[in-house]
Amino acid sequence: MTTTLQAVEPAEPNPVDEAIAALTAAARRTRVRGGGTEHATVEPVDFGEIACHVITTVAANVGGVEELLAGRPGSWEADYVRQIVQSTAGDDPDELLRYRTEPVRLAFDAEDVFYDLGLADLYEQEAAEAGSREDAIDEELLNAVATPEERARIAEIQAAIPSWAEGGDGDRELSVSLMQEASTITEAIAARAEAAGEPLIAALTSARTVTATVEKLWEQDLAAYTEAYLAAARRYLTDRGVTCRVELATIPTGELATWDALTDQVHEYARANAPLPMTGYAPDHSDGSPADALRRAGLTYTDRARQA
Repeated sequence: MTTTLQAVEPAEPNPVDEAIAALTAAARRTRVRGGGTEHATVEPVDFGEIACHVITTVAANVGGVEELLAGRPGSWEADYVRQIVQSTAGDDPDELLRYRTEPVRLAFDAEDVFYDLGLADLYEQEAAEAGSREDAIDEELLNAVATPEERARIAEIQAAIPSWAEGGDGDRELSVSLMQEASTITEAIAARAEAAGEPLIAALTSARTVTATVEKLWEQDLAAYTEAYLAAARRYLTDRGVTCRVELATIPTGELATWDALTDQVHEYARANAPLPMTGYAPDHSDGSPADALRRAGLTYTDRARQA
């Protein structure tokens, strides 16, 4: 008879056991009074102070003493813990917040904020317009320089690619091959046009530069605003004497962000005070949306691309 041995999964760490071990180690430490003098003495640490500090810090990390005691707020144990926290940090929530050691984690997506401010719509509209201008000049150049055979072949490829692209791997390979052929034809047309001094070449180059610059500015704005938002969130905490870190978290698609009183306050402050990279100032809602303010100031993506 064969005996099958099953692997035993290691037990999950018990945070209570770990806390007991850590506090026991802390209680066994000593401290020196009068160090460097002839009266120096070694004595046990003040464990009462340590225990109060630990309990108060845990309360700050979870969002407050009532959140800490939510499991049984009316017990005698809870009453003593409440007294410890209030005696250590006082009744001011900002005082308790200074004991926090865990990072403040904020759900953040710069693109979502830009949609709320009307900036994403502004970018999408102007990116589409820039692409349309480029396509129009491209079409004009094609009609001006391409031979009838080149125009006919490009039209055939454009008509065929959508249906092939929906097929299997073989069809996709064929689609890529056809797009490469179309690219070769258009490059030959552009080379002949440039050699002939065709004025449309300069217009096409300019249009392509604007399109690429609009895209680059959008990406730069998202990155710059993320840094500005993070700096504003940190400032909210440091102004209150809080030294814990701030972390930005991306929420997976389809999931909702979880907010508490603290993260909501920090987020609202950062949203209101983080400067927009386009202006260097906080969002202007005084006369319409921040996107409207950019239009009035001549700071749209197209305006900035042309000035770049």
